[in-house]
Amino acid sequence: MTSTGPEQTPGGTPDPQVPAAGSPAAAPAPQVPAEWAWARPQPTLRTVETEPLAYHRLLRGTANYRWWKPLLLLLLAGVYFGVFTVVVTVAMIPLLLAFDPEYLTDVAADPNAALDTQRPLSVLLSMLSIIVMIPSVVLAMLSMGMRPVGRVWSVAGRIRWGFFARLLGAALLGVIAMNVVGIGIGFAMDPGALTEPPPETGGDYRLSAAIFSLVLVILLVPFQATAEELVFRGLFMQVLGSWLRSPWFGILIPTVGFALAHIYDVWGLAAVGLMGGVAAWLSWRTGGLEAAMAIHIVNNLIAFGFMVFAFGGETAQTSDAGGPEGVVGEIVGLALFAWLALRIMRRGGHGRERIDLIQVPDPTVVAAAPATPGIPAAPGSSGAEEPRA
Repeated sequence: MTSTGPEQTPGGTPDPQVPAAGSPAAAPAPQVPAEWAWARPQPTLRTVETEPLAYHRLLRGTANYRWWKPLLLLLLAGVYFGVFTVVVTVAMIPLLLAFDPEYLTDVAADPNAALDTQRPLSVLLSMLSIIVMIPSVVLAMLSMGMRPVGRVWSVAGRIRWGFFARLLGAALLGVIAMNVVGIGIGFAMDPGALTEPPPETGGDYRLSAAIFSLVLVILLVPFQATAEELVFRGLFMQVLGSWLRSPWFGILIPTVGFALAHIYDVWGLAAVGLMGGVAAWLSWRTGGLEAAMAIHIVNNLIAFGFMVFAFGGETAQTSDAGGPEGVVGEIVGLALFAWLALRIMRRGGHGRERIDLIQVPDPTVVAAAPATPGIPAAPGSSGAEEPRA
């Protein structure tokens, strides 16, 4: 016999947990309509200050920061750099074929021929292929909405030009000391070099080519050196710093990459690594790229000047131009520059941290949820009035 009442328990009493057929509790639950994402209440935001951010942490002050955005920024900058590199190469090929048709063949046979001051077009191509790093980084930051874009230059959101101008003088003193000490130690290690005739440059040295290259060096080296600092001491350091609080990851990892990007022997790589490490440390310590830019620009201008005038008998970059004397000179010159840079910073009152304003959800304000037909609103919400006794 089929029962129409409440289900009986073994003891014969109705089970209160099982509703009787036909009772209101047994009716099916009302269907909740689907809620569109655009109809959901938006969280209330409030503006707050970030913690004081050192230079390597500045990306954390961008609007709507997420952990993956710096990685996407790095990848996007690489894409832009690849596009610009192709454009520069395609634009230069007709010039190379017209005025230096053997260049591509010589570079394929000897990578050292890629930059020779007796071949001005090689200087132009080498410089432009690096300078395009600047628009690559800037466009990537604009594409990601990481404003102000100037945060990649310094905590002030721009290049601090007065600070930079004073650092150029300190960099000149540091590079002079670097070369004087290095050359002096070289002669001390090999006294016979003082009486040896200077190395010959060869009978194919052309003064007109040297002058053309010198003009290109003076015009383009400041942008070339700045581009390398923007990437290795700016972008890489800030991407790593957005994930890792310690500045040493952003100082050491890009420094190794910067050194390995050059073609020198172990002594040359050591000298480049020292300069890159000091430049990175000063970028963190001074809150911007101005010190790194200054020492890099002055060093490259003098180094390219030596090549233009064949000082040492070479007009092109070589892989074995370094030595222990150069590393010692590098240490002395960089120590002098770092000391002067910090004194200039203190006297000028330049900051090394930045506080940004960002918007975060306000936990003290609960947005009202829209009332659902058939379901009473929760007490205290604005979806429905609370019943009164």
